[in-house]
Amino acid sequence: MRYLPIHVDLQGARVLVVGGGGAAEAKLRTLIKTQAHIVIVAPRLSPEIMRWVDGGDARAQLSWEAREFRQDDLDGARLIYAATDDDAVNGGIAELARARGLLVNAADYKQACDFITPALIDRSPVAISIGTEGTSPGLARAIKTDLETRLPANLGNYALLVNKLRAKVKAVLPDLSARQRFWADVFGGKSLEAQLRLSDAALTAAVDAKLAGGDTSGAGMVSLVGAGPGNPDLITNQARQKLHSADVVIYDRLVSKAILDFGRREAEYIFVGKIPYSKCGGAKSTPQSVINELIVKKAKEGLSVVRLKGGDPLIFGRADEEIKACIAAGVHYALCPGITTAAAAAAALGMSLTSRGHNKSLIYMTGHGTDGYAEQDWAYLAKPKRRAAIYMGIGASSFITERLLEHGAVPDLPVTIIENVSRADQLIVPSTLINMSHDIKKSSIKGPAILMLGYAPQIALISA
Repeated sequence: MRYLPIHVDLQGARVLVVGGGGAAEAKLRTLIKTQAHIVIVAPRLSPEIMRWVDGGDARAQLSWEAREFRQDDLDGARLIYAATDDDAVNGGIAELARARGLLVNAADYKQACDFITPALIDRSPVAISIGTEGTSPGLARAIKTDLETRLPANLGNYALLVNKLRAKVKAVLPDLSARQRFWADVFGGKSLEAQLRLSDAALTAAVDAKLAGGDTSGAGMVSLVGAGPGNPDLITNQARQKLHSADVVIYDRLVSKAILDFGRREAEYIFVGKIPYSKCGGAKSTPQSVINELIVKKAKEGLSVVRLKGGDPLIFGRADEEIKACIAAGVHYALCPGITTAAAAAAALGMSLTSRGHNKSLIYMTGHGTDGYAEQDWAYLAKPKRRAAIYMGIGASSFITERLLEHGAVPDLPVTIIENVSRADQLIVPSTLINMSHDIKKSSIKGPAILMLGYAPQIALISA
């Protein structure tokens, strides 16, 4: 190992950056996250650096000397960044700095560098650096991208909570080796990814139970996770992270196989899909009460449970019922919203959900309630320029048409039916209110599909 990875304390330290163009901007994007006092020396600055100097980033302590570099700029500096667009200038600055025993980084000039800035994952106070000793910065960025999807955004807060809990543990266990064994036990057993996704309350409860002589393995939790509309490119990082660390995945009919593939192979997968209404009389489903009992049971076994639902679980996903079941059972839970089908449908149509001068609101509605077709404020929906995204509306399409026409909607109101939104087999069927049910049958649409009321496709210029 030629380069030693170290973390340098820059609180209040003077850091010199020579240059005001693209190379300097790249260095400053990381430096402005520190607590250093950064001095920039350059005749001119890029617009982005100027925005930072003018206070566009509240974290940064920046000052600008609008001139060329002078040797006395090195005075009192802890780190030097030679980041002009001229290798000869950068090399000269590096020689002067090195003669004073100062550490210098010369932009894109490895031979003149005393240190290299690694690819950085910032979850302060947790910082993960990835370096290739300058051999392949692109590879370091690729590794960073992969790790970013696996590490939760709240990792820094998690570390701060652990720091607080350390004082509690030290009061009970004054012996250092005993404390080391304690924390090894708390973080051991289950996968680290699963442990990092414990809520603050769940981690605190696990530590308290362990200090009381109990077992931390019982600290299971439930995550209600949105799988998005089906295209794996549209799943959130948070959803991927939850799937990476899940012991149990309880999923419904609308979750695609491509999304399930993000889960661990060793996890238990349980299908609890609901078959939609074929007639108003009912549907074959896994009862919600059974699902509630299942997620609670698995969590109480100390497992990390992902309740995976198509789209966003907070939009017609019956999340409230599952949340109440977790609360009643004393099970910790987390909510992970996903990209809802309506948003993906609008993208497929090449248009916005809301258009200035057309609609000032958008209705998300369902075609079915718990006891059949869902009644809505039809008089409101039938007015001109109203738009609605209708979930679970295929079986109720004739009912919807009748109600809207009864309340004054125009027969030629645009309606677009989209089946398997965002997926490879996506089908877009432009229609009108009066022809909607006929076009659904003609196109053999079975679902999952969404009805976009008041929308017509504008897809001529869309590219994949």
